[in-house]
Amino acid sequence: MTATFKTSSTKVPIANGQSVTLDPGLPWPSAYRGSKYSLVTNSEFDDVALKWEHRDLSIFAEPPEHLRDAMEDIGKQNGLGSFRVTSQREVLTKVPADQYPHVEQAPVSDGWVPVYLGTLSGEPDFGTVDVNPSSPTDGVRIWTGFPFNHGERWAVSHDDTLVWKWRDYRFESAFDHPELIDAYYTYRPTPGRFYVTEYGHVWINVPHNDVTAGSEAEIRNAITTWRDQAEANNNRSTLRLVNRRLVATSSSDDPSDGHIPIHLGTLRDFDSGVTPRPVVDDEAYYLDVGQYEDVWE
Repeated sequence: MTATFKTSSTKVPIANGQSVTLDPGLPWPSAYRGSKYSLVTNSEFDDVALKWEHRDLSIFAEPPEHLRDAMEDIGKQNGLGSFRVTSQREVLTKVPADQYPHVEQAPVSDGWVPVYLGTLSGEPDFGTVDVNPSSPTDGVRIWTGFPFNHGERWAVSHDDTLVWKWRDYRFESAFDHPELIDAYYTYRPTPGRFYVTEYGHVWINVPHNDVTAGSEAEIRNAITTWRDQAEANNNRSTLRLVNRRLVATSSSDDPSDGHIPIHLGTLRDFDSGVTPRPVVDDEAYYLDVGQYEDVWE
């Protein structure tokens, strides 16, 4: 299957309990977030390739149809560069202010302007990496999708709300998510991060020493099932990616004490499918996030 890009409008919550309907090409009035991909030239593809990467790891797929044209039309040189896909499959990119045709509508007039392009449908084919795996139906599974740069990074706060954080900025979701928060606490008793992908999958990091009492056996079973199935199918990509996540979250570079990536399910399993949507209530955020095309999260 391939992904297709469409220039459709979207509705975005903003401050003071309001929302705005946004047309493609206009400045993005919310947090710049989502799964990170790039359009790049690649000799193995006829035109350009869709790339996921993390440090020395790069995996390619056919690009979404029509996305390159939209990127180029809005000011991205040759239609190439990075973009994000939110949990509602909205496509965002950053455009140099001096190349952006609608800069007069942006909250900043220099640097990089976050822009809404449209939405994605379908799924890119990344080979042995399934970006839209089946949802757990009995307990939890190990998350086998991309373990980095995949999904919006949210957090359960100490006051049991969902917040999206970047540097010193902290933006709460426009909606309540009690069932999703309860599911998080089922496996991890302390507040922390989780991720929501563009296909609505929710996955969390669970440290070995921070597993909720009573869920240890279920998580051990999930690890055993994942490892047995991956080895039986000779799925080296899954084994390598999960191991890389364990090493990256270990204090000793030992995968045995890394944080376990746990697939909780999809948004439709919680709170009637309500999607977390951050409300940006500090205009200074746009100035800071627009300093660079790519920012560390």
